Amino acid sequence: MSAIDQDKVRARAFEIWQAEGCPEGRDMEHWIRAEVELTPANSVAEVEPAAAPAKAKRAPARKSAEAPEAKPKKAAATRRTKATAKV
Repeated sequence: MSAIDQDKVRARAFEIWQAEGCPEGRDMEHWIRAEVELTPANSVAEVEPAAAPAKAKRAPARKSAEAPEAKPKKAAATRRTKATAKV
C-alpha cells in the first residue's frame, strides 16, 4: 500500500472513530474497516448490493410405486345408550 493509500485509510479510520463517539481501544477495528471500505472490489459492492438469490421451487411429492395402498376404514360401531337399550 502506498503512502497516499495509507493517508486515505488513516483519514477514513479517523472518520469512523469520530462517528462512533471516539471509543478507546478499537483503533485496529476502525483501521481494518477503513481498509475494507477503500478496497476497490468492496467499494463497488457497497454501491450495488448483491441481489438476493431466488428461492428454488420444490417439486411436488410423488407417490412411490412401492407405497402400500390405504386400507379402507372400518365403520365405527354404534354404541348403545341407556335410552335405546330399554326399547
